[in-house]
Amino acid sequence: MHENPDLSAVTRLLRSVITGTYEPLAEGDGSSEYREFTETLNALADQRDELVRSYNEDLRRGEARLRQIIESTPVGICITTEDGFFEYVNPTYCRLYGYDPSELIGNHFTMVVPEENRERLSHLHAEFMGRRYELRGEWSVVRKDGTPLAIIADAAYIIDVDGRPKKVTFVLDISDRKRAEKALEGTVLRLNDEIARREELEKVKAQVERMIRHDLRNPLNGVIAAAELMMVDELSAEHRELCMVIRESGRKLDSMLSSSMDLIRMEEGSYVLRAGPVNLVQVLQEVRREIEPLAASIGVDVVFETDGEPISWSAHLPLEGERLYLSQALANLIRNAVEASADGDVVTVRVTTGESYHVSVHNRTPVPAEMRPVFFDRYTTSGKKNGTGLGTYMAAIITKTHNGTIGFTSSDEEGTIVTVQLPGKQPRR
Repeated sequence: MHENPDLSAVTRLLRSVITGTYEPLAEGDGSSEYREFTETLNALADQRDELVRSYNEDLRRGEARLRQIIESTPVGICITTEDGFFEYVNPTYCRLYGYDPSELIGNHFTMVVPEENRERLSHLHAEFMGRRYELRGEWSVVRKDGTPLAIIADAAYIIDVDGRPKKVTFVLDISDRKRAEKALEGTVLRLNDEIARREELEKVKAQVERMIRHDLRNPLNGVIAAAELMMVDELSAEHRELCMVIRESGRKLDSMLSSSMDLIRMEEGSYVLRAGPVNLVQVLQEVRREIEPLAASIGVDVVFETDGEPISWSAHLPLEGERLYLSQALANLIRNAVEASADGDVVTVRVTTGESYHVSVHNRTPVPAEMRPVFFDRYTTSGKKNGTGLGTYMAAIITKTHNGTIGFTSSDEEGTIVTVQLPGKQPRR
């Protein structure tokens, strides 16, 4: 009979199981308690060996999976020692720099750094390994063939399985982004140059316009004064009417010269409308006086209607706006219609009343098909010897400034109808 093992023997056996140095006990003639104890220890040892085998297998699978991820990632990865020598490089890192792994491992990382930056980056590496902070930055490096490569690099400090500190660096190629940034920078510089050039041209343009306004105003004032003097004399009604047209046209031109910068602001969308009460009938009457001499010279009749009836020149059609510019817009449209007409044609100006006014100008001549898509564009003209291509364009921006709309239809059968919609009241600010 064996005696029951003492406590110290049991402790030694348990320790040997835990540390893996346990050797299974041979079956003996001991007591049943002792046999049961040894059988339990043997079973524990077997379980320990199975757990160790399972753990090692899981570890191997995990390592294989991690290696597969590292080897296939599109990010370049390298591990360097605390002295800065390559210890590991993944395939992407090798492709980025154009080296085989054997050409990198064991060499100092500065072999891929431009010579002028090697001392600085070596210092940063030593500082990084000493302070153990994360390092991130954009750098210019060199491929094996000498071509530059723009990268962004992130570095992390680790303690490797050998117990030594290492630096793991993650590298991403940003050469395409850098090229795009450089191209964009060039575009911005060119754009800035163009903006500066345009600003200079605008300054010159403004100076020229001021000189032109100054030089035109003196003879224009002479024309206005002459018309007023002629009206003092005994004149026929027809001649008096003609003098009034000359005087009013001169005054309007004088106002237009004074406010030409307003039209530039309208183009830019920065103009603030100074809306006041306007009688649309009076505006049309001014336009009629201005247009009638031109229409008579061509042999064109201009007819004005309101809601399907001949217009009453004593009527009152109130709206809010700037009289000068409304007159200018409608005069441009009616003049265009007259100039596009032939001897014996009729230009009809129709006003439809309501919450807003619709003023349509109709003539029998269709707009050429190629001109229709650009009818309201600047400098668009066709068939007019002295046309500037600004009439419909200015009418459009003035209408827009008055919060209205403008459009047209044109066909061989119906001719051309330009319609302006103007609100009776302007929105309150």
